[in-house]
Amino acid sequence: MAFYALPIEGPPLVGSFSLRPVDLKTTDLNGYNVSPTRVQYFCLNCSAKMFFRDNNTEWSVAGGILESLEGIGKLVNHVNIAETMDGGLADQMRILDGRTMLRYAKEAGGEELPVGWRSKELKAGEKPTKDDKLHARCQCGAIRVYVTRPDKLSAETYAPYPDILYATKYMRLSSLRNPRDEKWWLRPSFRTNRAGDLVHMHGSDYERASPSAETKYLAGQCVCEHCRLGSGFEVQSYAFLSRTNVYEEGSEHPIDLVHESDRPRGLKQYSSSPGKYREFCGTCGATAFWWHIGRPDVIDLSIGLLDQEEDGVRAEDWFSWHKGRLAFMELALTTPRKGIIQGLVDGLKDICVDRPGRSKIAKN
Repeated sequence: MAFYALPIEGPPLVGSFSLRPVDLKTTDLNGYNVSPTRVQYFCLNCSAKMFFRDNNTEWSVAGGILESLEGIGKLVNHVNIAETMDGGLADQMRILDGRTMLRYAKEAGGEELPVGWRSKELKAGEKPTKDDKLHARCQCGAIRVYVTRPDKLSAETYAPYPDILYATKYMRLSSLRNPRDEKWWLRPSFRTNRAGDLVHMHGSDYERASPSAETKYLAGQCVCEHCRLGSGFEVQSYAFLSRTNVYEEGSEHPIDLVHESDRPRGLKQYSSSPGKYREFCGTCGATAFWWHIGRPDVIDLSIGLLDQEEDGVRAEDWFSWHKGRLAFMELALTTPRKGIIQGLVDGLKDICVDRPGRSKIAKN
């Protein structure tokens, strides 16, 4: 949902002893024109966003791929908030290192938008229906999918717990395996009772339940090293979805990321570690999905792909944002980037939820 870059003097340099300008034509970097005057360079193997070139001569480097920001730069404001339609990450990350971040509608120094701002162009208060669709696409349009509302099939799969809910480093493996078969990707969540019937997670064993159009999906922030290096930013925003509710545009069948012949065209795959996969657009480099072999039917959709004109970037009519922790936050808080991570942790603590399910900032 967010990104930043730091200006550099001249083109990027390579070389162990005598530095020289990198020859972009002989590297694994792919250039994509995000606008008539701006080119983004990303790694064709892992999708890492690395450099930008503006007006052919002005260069910048993605802040997330640097080993450290110390002595190099500071994050002091959010820009282009108006494009998010609902404030995006700026509502969750408001204070860094004791400084309140300024919130600009467009460029720095222009109009500022208050915390909690939401575009008047967005629809409000409409009751969700089973026929609703939430569309998502990459920048070039090669990857186009849509999400449907939760239904009975959404709860028929099994998945172990993710780090966004429990710190996997400190949890017993037996607990992480989700022994109660909680359907944690749905909010409120469900479980199966001893008879195999679906019930509310914290409800009675004798009261059957089922997902409805008003059920939401879990969403949250990941701050692991793999996501940082793959996206070029310290924070990767994901929605956790049952695969049966994700469709490629024009297809009548749920998306298939496992079988090569059925995968969406344009998707490239990178294995960050054995059995774990990042899916991205091979043309524009946009992160699309993440999944692993232990839960192939519950996949992570990159929030950045969502059509913000339908429900804003955070899409809070569809997603319940987890505020209790960030995925892999314990390790991230020991790195030189701990200020950014702590700012997000603190910002999420101040968010409470009103009755319609949209975030608002708690008053101190």
